[in-house]
Amino acid sequence: MARTEPLNVFFLGSGIFAVPVLEALVSSPRIRVTGLATQPDREAGRHRQLTPTPLGRRADEMGLACLRTKSVNTPEFLDTVRKASPDVVVVVSFGQLLKEELLSLPRLGCFNVHASLLPRYRGASPIVTAVLNGDEVSGVSFMRMEKGLDTGPVYEMHRCPVPPEMTADELERTLSALAAEKIESCLLRLDAGEVTAVPQGEEGVSVAVKIRKSDGAVDWREDAVALARKVRAYHSWPSMSFRFSRKNRVVNVKIMRASWTSWESPDAVPGKFIAYSNNKMMISCGKGSLVVERILPEGKKEMPVADFLNGSRIAVGEVLLNGRDDLPS
Repeated sequence: MARTEPLNVFFLGSGIFAVPVLEALVSSPRIRVTGLATQPDREAGRHRQLTPTPLGRRADEMGLACLRTKSVNTPEFLDTVRKASPDVVVVVSFGQLLKEELLSLPRLGCFNVHASLLPRYRGASPIVTAVLNGDEVSGVSFMRMEKGLDTGPVYEMHRCPVPPEMTADELERTLSALAAEKIESCLLRLDAGEVTAVPQGEEGVSVAVKIRKSDGAVDWREDAVALARKVRAYHSWPSMSFRFSRKNRVVNVKIMRASWTSWESPDAVPGKFIAYSNNKMMISCGKGSLVVERILPEGKKEMPVADFLNGSRIAVGEVLLNGRDDLPS
C-alpha cells in the first residue's frame, strides 16, 4: 500500500555540503523533518566569536529548530530522537560517529550521503582527495550506516563528470546539488521496499586524505601537475602559498588560480619566475611549470597576477621561496 503520510526524517548535518540536502527535504511535501541537529557553535575568526556550522546557520535562517550537540550518543539525545519518531535518520557531512544504539533506532536505520563513489575515498575529505588525484568522474553514494567508517552497504550511487579546472569548492557544490536532487526518490523507494542496500566490495577500497594546514605550503620541487591540482583541491583551505623577500621581510602569497604546462626553461631552477605572458606568471617546478593567474597577498584582497606584479615588483628571473611547512595543523 502506498504511503499516505509523509516520511519522518531526523536530520544530522554540519558542513555546507549538507545545506542543499536539508533544503530539498524540508521543501518536499512527502518528507517531514521531525528533528534536526548539528555540531555546537565554535569560536572562529580573529575575534574568536561563536559561529554556527553552515547547516546550523541555514537552519536558523529557515526558522527551523536546530539542536547543537557535542554527542549524538548520549541517553538524552537518544531520547530526543525517539520522541521525534523518525522513520529514518539522515546523516550528511555531520562530523560525529554514531554508535549502535542510534544506528538501530529508526525503522529504516541511518541513511548517509557520502561525497564519493564508494568504496573509493572513505573518510572525511573525499572531495579534496578526488581533485588531488585528478579524477575525471566523481559522485555521491547513498548508504545504510553501520559501525565502520563509511563501510555500510550502498543503496544508490550517482555520478558526475569533473572538469579539469574544477576546484574542490565547485565540486562540493555540484555534488551537494546532485544529492539534493536524488535523495527524496531514494528515501521514498527505501520506505516502499523498492531499493536494496548492496554490500561494498573489497576491490577499490581507499581512504580520503587527512588535510593539515601545512599541506598548503608550496614546494617548487614538486611536479607542476601536482601543484596545480593542490591549488584547486585546497582552494578554500588551507590554500597553496609561497613566499618572497622584500625590504628585510618575507611576504606570504596564496595562489588562488593556476594551471600547468610541460614547458621548461633551459636554465630554470625550482621556484624561478621564468616568464610573464597574457597576464600570467610562469614559475619553474621540479617538472614542468606552474602558470599562475590569480593570487591573494598577505593582508590584501584577491587580485589578478598583473596587479600583484605591479605592487610587488617581482621580476622575471627572481627565485621565489617555498611556503611555510612548519604551521600547526
